Amino acid sequence: MTDRHPKGFDPIQHGLLQKLYGDLVPPLESIRVRAGLHAVVDNLFAQLGRLPSRRGFRIRRIETRNAGFLVIETSGVAAGAEDTVGEAKEAARSTCEHCGKSARLVVKVGLESLPTAPDLELGDRLLCLDCANDFRKETGL
Repeated sequence: MTDRHPKGFDPIQHGLLQKLYGDLVPPLESIRVRAGLHAVVDNLFAQLGRLPSRRGFRIRRIETRNAGFLVIETSGVAAGAEDTVGEAKEAARSTCEHCGKSARLVVKVGLESLPTAPDLELGDRLLCLDCANDFRKETGL
């Protein structure tokens, strides 16, 4: 069984992000979030793109670690950028990683899941109730 909810954008989505937000967008392999957080990432770029002093500011990497924990690595300085990044991190703490709805619970995906779903990426996921139930059924967790 493959993981139906991998991390990352596809190349077409990434290309659209680059067209919209230019050099704010890091390389494709540097954005590692599941589909439910794509809107959070898009909003982050949109908000940063509106900052008047953002010329030297860059996003280097965005990824989820554990349930609801968004890592955003930046370089440079821009007035308001730190607050905007903080808002994106806060939004990720209440967003379902699979569908983007309000998240309710953490599903543990540990080594015990390897025999039933060997291709499943390990690490806890923050999910809404519907996605949590579907995910448990799909993976046998």
